[in-house]
Amino acid sequence: MGNPISRELFLERARFRFGNQYDYAEIIYKSYKTPVRIRCTTHPVKQISITPEKHLQTTGGCKYCLREMRIASLERELNRASPASRALVKLLDQPLIQQLDQPPIQQPEPQPAPIFHKEK
Repeated sequence: MGNPISRELFLERARFRFGNQYDYAEIIYKSYKTPVRIRCTTHPVKQISITPEKHLQTTGGCKYCLREMRIASLERELNRASPASRALVKLLDQPLIQQLDQPPIQQPEPQPAPIFHKEK
């Protein structure tokens, strides 16, 4: 079993990792594995109940912040996508009537594989 972590050490590590993203004013610290209540300063809708251990190991515990990070990650992936994928996403974002007015997406012609002849 590891060394017990004090309240001060937990708060120091949490502030180092998350800065001012979470409010720790209302926590009642018992141990590293006992849930505490913290509040996200970006989304102060309700308190988050999480163990200090999981708080430091994960993205912090705010489901709204996690959702925003996932959306940003997906948007980055879409921006990296191929031109055909971007055209498809753009097409799917348009109303159906506009889609019917547009010509179909042209796929590039496949190139034949090169034929290598064995030298005699």
